[in-house]
Amino acid sequence: MANVTKKKNVSKKTSNTINKKVKKGTRINKVEEVKTSRKLPFVEKILSRKRNIFITIFLIFVFAVLLIVSSYAWFSTTLNVKIKTFNMVVTRNDGLSISHDAVTYGNYIEISRDLLYDNLAKTYPGHRTIWNQNGLIPVSTNGNSSRNSYFFDVYTTTGIFYKDFAKRTDGHVTTKLYNQSSPKKYSYFLSFDIFFFNDTGSPVADNLYFDSGTGFVINEELDEQMQGLVNSLRIGIIKVGSLPATATPSEVQNIQCNNDCEAIIFEPFRTQHENMAIENAAKYGIRVVDGEEFPTYANVNAVVKKPIKDIISGSDNLDTENFKLQHTITEDDFAEPLFTVPDGYTKARIYVWIEGQDIDSLETMSSGTNVDLSVNFVKDTLGYDSFNDEEE
Repeated sequence: MANVTKKKNVSKKTSNTINKKVKKGTRINKVEEVKTSRKLPFVEKILSRKRNIFITIFLIFVFAVLLIVSSYAWFSTTLNVKIKTFNMVVTRNDGLSISHDAVTYGNYIEISRDLLYDNLAKTYPGHRTIWNQNGLIPVSTNGNSSRNSYFFDVYTTTGIFYKDFAKRTDGHVTTKLYNQSSPKKYSYFLSFDIFFFNDTGSPVADNLYFDSGTGFVINEELDEQMQGLVNSLRIGIIKVGSLPATATPSEVQNIQCNNDCEAIIFEPFRTQHENMAIENAAKYGIRVVDGEEFPTYANVNAVVKKPIKDIISGSDNLDTENFKLQHTITEDDFAEPLFTVPDGYTKARIYVWIEGQDIDSLETMSSGTNVDLSVNFVKDTLGYDSFNDEEE
């Protein structure tokens, strides 16, 4: 009996020891909880979690709203056209050749990212190629604002913002001038320098023209929205200046405007308008007719919170101070020279973009498409022929 009682006492003692340890551990945990509660009470934890959840839901909602309201084409980043192939050709040589770096000349250039961006710094250290890695996104430009600048003034924006989501026409936009001071791989448009070498030996400059075949080749099975976007494509070229045949590649690369830069904008689909574009324009009281030219008023100054109704090309409310008529040429104008190329070297700059102020871009949403682009040049032999006539 004594042995049994002793065992019971040992067992009870062990049990008490364990309880004390548990209680001791519990007291430690409670102390930690007290310390923690002083920093952030349990109720505040719950409220904090709820706030985080609310903020997350709110951000998702705002993002969704922005995707919905940013439907006016050149204010949206969901639109793109990717250039599948891009060739530049001198179609009738007669002493004219072309180069991308003023070092190597030939009759043909196949434009690519490797050629104009990745590897160009090796032969043309000061290049300012603007490459559109993810495709063209609508922007707006009316060319160069000064004859002493060989860069187009290109305007971009972050989107449309609405005061009242139920009234789409109450939206406003802000635009800013795009910085082209350095090369860029991911951009909204395509821009790069090219160089011509004219070797006729004559003292009179020849005329340079766009040749037939210049333009975009697209898939004819595009949906209306994508077709409307393609109708807004533009090609621009600026003649920067010329130097004699004795100039070095470095000198040619660094030709600057001498207050005489000449700019041309080619609009291949000026009279083509899709039904969707016609209907969207009608919502703003604007009449568009397929087969007829419709003027484009491009952005020429940065604007802050400008109402949509004040920026749409053709609108009665158009802000004519910050949006000016864009003068373009079509294939019908190819008989007129772009500019002259004297004997020696001539520097020029090419632009390819989607004009967001084009009426065919109005409220367009599309996932994009591939296009093929060719720019062909041809010159007359005015200088050479005139020189020979004088010799005879």
